Amino acid sequence: MNDQQEKTKLWKIYGILMGVMVGGAVLILGGQAAWNAIQQNMSKARIEENKPPSTNSLSLSTPQAPAEVRSQTPSSAPLISTERVSFNEGSTGATIRDSVTANQRKRYLLNCGSGQRMTVQIRQGDINVTIISPNNQTIGNAANGVSQWQDQLPNSGDYILEISAPNQSGYIINIEVL
Repeated sequence: MNDQQEKTKLWKIYGILMGVMVGGAVLILGGQAAWNAIQQNMSKARIEENKPPSTNSLSLSTPQAPAEVRSQTPSSAPLISTERVSFNEGSTGATIRDSVTANQRKRYLLNCGSGQRMTVQIRQGDINVTIISPNNQTIGNAANGVSQWQDQLPNSGDYILEISAPNQSGYIINIEVL
């Protein structure tokens, strides 16, 4: 075997090794990204957008304040978690799918304007929904007996939809703001 053939053979081996290393790195990084996505999706409520005929999007984010507040006596005060729901321009609502335990409250913050009309409908679940205005006044409720609430909003600001349940319950609620 001459010197040129040896160099060619070494370069082929080097090319194969580099290909295997790059392929392995891609598989490892792809697997890690998939695992992170799965973990992130499992830890958040499933929220879907109700779209009018045009395409719109919805984003959900956790506010800057602590997401959970635990009481000093866990048996007496509930665990509270808060998430912000924001609608992009042209979007009119969202469907929220999640679950709540008996000693837990989940809050969804929606920034709305004075005069807008909000509709909250419980599609599934043995839950109570309390609608709280920006000035911290309860303005409505929905529960199993009355599974829908609708009204014109009196103030501009962050409205709170507080979900609670007498027992552990999965739920689906529709929120519409026009």
